[in-house]
Amino acid sequence: MKNKYSFSVDSKLIIESWSREMERLCYKSEDDVIGKKLNKVFPRVYDKIALTLNDGKKRKIRNLENKCFMGTDLSADAQIVPVKNEKNRVEKLIVSFDNVSGECPLAKKLTDSERMIEIGKVASSIAHGVRNPLNAIKGSVAYLTEKYGNEPTFLEFSEIMNEEINKLDQFVSDFLSNSKGRTDYQTVNINDTLESIIKMVKPRAKIQGVKILQSFSTVPLLSIDQFQIEQALLNITNNTFEAMPEGGSIHIRTSRTWEKNRSYVVIEIADTGRGIPTREMDKLGEVIDNKEKNERGFGIFLSREVIKSHNGKLIWESVPCKGTTFRIFLPVTKTEST
Repeated sequence: MKNKYSFSVDSKLIIESWSREMERLCYKSEDDVIGKKLNKVFPRVYDKIALTLNDGKKRKIRNLENKCFMGTDLSADAQIVPVKNEKNRVEKLIVSFDNVSGECPLAKKLTDSERMIEIGKVASSIAHGVRNPLNAIKGSVAYLTEKYGNEPTFLEFSEIMNEEINKLDQFVSDFLSNSKGRTDYQTVNINDTLESIIKMVKPRAKIQGVKILQSFSTVPLLSIDQFQIEQALLNITNNTFEAMPEGGSIHIRTSRTWEKNRSYVVIEIADTGRGIPTREMDKLGEVIDNKEKNERGFGIFLSREVIKSHNGKLIWESVPCKGTTFRIFLPVTKTEST
């Protein structure tokens, strides 16, 4: 079998060999397919292969599509080669695939899972490393507060720093005590959370020449892990700054909407930046192998995972040279909506 994507069937169209590459391509092991009738595995190519068995002619099938229960959109060219015995009778067929294209959703899920495991390993070591510098920062803020606490502006931001340090310290403690999987749900007014984020990013906005606009509607309280959602929203907000190195504006809005008989609070974060190139839109929010280009995608990836864990969703749209809008949908429970 010269082609790596290949398998063979006997004269009764029973699969008798299955390469490792076929296992990776179809997510079916040797044990799953050996000894099974071909039409149970490749129904779309069965008739052509059966025809080759009858007339002994080599065949090529172009643009063969094979959709499975996972929504696989793989396509390929298939080549069917008969193997004949001394009496010129076909005793088996070798089927191979070329020009394979498309992506299997299952493959993507498996890859994401593998990456999440690696992220978890890295996160654990980072959590250990954060502890010492975090304590040093906390001590420095306490010293500066004692010395310059009479200045209103400094006092405002020192309170924010202390609050965020305490949140991070608690998060690291929970993580290292194996409670990472536990979520600490609280009843939260998301407008207050956004106000807190705006205070945190104001210094950067001033330095960078970015104007922050806000349009908050009266929305129901949400039951969320406030720390996780706050970090997810902060990741997205920081991405808007990256898109506007020479200044611009960020508009943060809240509203309520209904989808499929369910109520959601919608948080919209829109910037007037350079936008996301069309070729990058589909890959945004994926963890890629190129570490140099992974920073933005990683932040969106984490934000999306946090929002999904709250049964919400994150969507975005972008217009080149005009800006990008992120919309976060967080579900409202019946208790919260009353």
